Amino acid sequence: MASRSKSSIFSLGVDYSGSIHPDLPECPTDAERIDQFFQGWGFTPACDPGDLSTADAALIRDAIERWSDEIRASGGVGALVLYLGGHGRMHLGRHYTLAANSPAAPPYGGSKAIRADDLVEHLLNSGAKRALILLDVCHAGFAAAQVQQSVAQAAAAQAGPIMDLAVLVSCLHHEKSYSGAFVDALLCSLEQGSPQGHWKDGDEYVTLQELRDELRDRLQDEQCAEVAGRSGLKIVPNPRYRADAAARSAEAGELLRHLAPADREHFLRKAASTDAIDVGWFFTGRHRPSVRAVEWIGKADRGVLVVTGAPGAGKSAFLGRLAVLADRDSQSACRTLGMLDGDPATRPEVGAFDAVTHLKNRRVDDVALDIAQQLGIDVADSSSPARDLVLALADSGRRVTVLADALDEAERGEEEFVARDVLRAIGNLDGCTVVVGTRRDRDGRHDATPDDPGPLVSALRPRGGSFQILDLSADPVAEDDIAQYVADRLADRWPDLERRLVAAREVAVQSSRIFLYARFALRVLEGLPETVVHQLGWQDRLPSDVGAAGLHEVFAEDLQRFDDPVAIREVLTPLAFARGAGLPRRQVWPALATELSSTGRAYRDTDIARVIREAGWYLTEATEDGQAVYRLYHQAIADYLAQAVCDAG
Repeated sequence: MASRSKSSIFSLGVDYSGSIHPDLPECPTDAERIDQFFQGWGFTPACDPGDLSTADAALIRDAIERWSDEIRASGGVGALVLYLGGHGRMHLGRHYTLAANSPAAPPYGGSKAIRADDLVEHLLNSGAKRALILLDVCHAGFAAAQVQQSVAQAAAAQAGPIMDLAVLVSCLHHEKSYSGAFVDALLCSLEQGSPQGHWKDGDEYVTLQELRDELRDRLQDEQCAEVAGRSGLKIVPNPRYRADAAARSAEAGELLRHLAPADREHFLRKAASTDAIDVGWFFTGRHRPSVRAVEWIGKADRGVLVVTGAPGAGKSAFLGRLAVLADRDSQSACRTLGMLDGDPATRPEVGAFDAVTHLKNRRVDDVALDIAQQLGIDVADSSSPARDLVLALADSGRRVTVLADALDEAERGEEEFVARDVLRAIGNLDGCTVVVGTRRDRDGRHDATPDDPGPLVSALRPRGGSFQILDLSADPVAEDDIAQYVADRLADRWPDLERRLVAAREVAVQSSRIFLYARFALRVLEGLPETVVHQLGWQDRLPSDVGAAGLHEVFAEDLQRFDDPVAIREVLTPLAFARGAGLPRRQVWPALATELSSTGRAYRDTDIARVIREAGWYLTEATEDGQAVYRLYHQAIADYLAQAVCDAG
């Protein structure tokens, strides 16, 4: 036996060729595939799967026992996986797996076959912390029940669980397991991902419950996988997981797949605060504001440029475009997406920004540490990172340009400290400029005057140098830009240009220069035939005029378009209060949705998966601590959902 590492795999598929039993030609090969998969993730093999494929039941049981004993003698390991494939039989209420020399008919006791209870006993005796049994045999559902019972009895005898153990079986108690089907579906699902969203690329491990649900989707009526024991066990690695994956909207994750992985991640990381689709393919217009911003970035010696506007005016998409265009590592993606076409006066120089940061849910020290790290300044041990960052820049005489988005979304109560102590302080330095995206106040309700541009904008005004305010809501050609945006995004579904333009113009008129309104209107139009524009009163199908009703009414109407709008709203609501990168969809999110439910509904992981599938465009997905986490796509949506909770309370 090989020496044991942190994890170990024992894989065996019985070879029945030449025996009295019907042959299962895929069985030995399946065992080898399982063995190779787990070896690829650092599991040490207990033996070559072919060594025991024709052995009698006694030898197989002895080999599993020796494996368990050696693991216990070595002090135990982190995780064990035991795969067993072959013919399954029931006798006297017990499940048996037949070896090549097992009798064709019962009894199967003693050393004639391999009993499911024995597998559990050997694993429990190993001293391992976690273990998984993969049982690919007929009538395996009976074995799953036996495993569950054995684990429960052992836990009762020890006054607590001995180990985290689960069993994933290929079929239910009354079903046959077809040779090759279980392993093929299992490995394909891990390599390809879950089309139904049972897990995401941001999850480091796939739980057994999620794997079971995916196998049922794939195998359909052929056989029905089942799990028993610790169904949430994290032991099966996700080959598609990337710890450094950038945040992305549900749509962007799919549409950017054709980019090389490195190009895609660089692009998404720089556009992390926005919808990469609108930054890339469908960024429309904004010619005059873009030229002004690029001129300021290139000419200002010091100072602050504020990009502001009403909620939904497109501030983050505007700044996200500048960020990716200036990013050296995103140039390939920009070229592929056509972002390098058009007027060069709207594009900043490559390398224009020395630091790019997103301020959502951040405190002043977090912002200073992030900017300092990007600038290569060590303030990690400082008691006042903001002060020491500014002092280091002043002493060095460096010329730097910083882009910071979403000041209004900083940790509540920290907005003005971030503005004053970090962003404005940097903009006060000779040779240093700062571009900031923010609402005029946190709630987006401030009515600006020449003397009062709003508390957040005022907090950014430097003592010297240039100070400019670029208000996207005041852009006189914003309606034309929105009309072009809608027409471009409808092109794949509405081939007739004239009809697209009719719809686009109506959306633009009702938008009140709010690009976010156009996103909601597009969701409606994409579900309608283009001939709808010839019907009397077709405009009534669009969301309410945002100028008359406000964005909150638009959100409320959009939720009503779902089959179960209450569930969608209640499941999305916890995300309005999320911090950091977002909420993990396992356990935490459904528990919070249940707690905040105004209807008393109880939500489960399956409800979360359904909302991610059906309402994914509301969400941004990221990776944090080895799991996929989610937040709402736009702060205005979070404002609406949070306000609804406050009103109900």
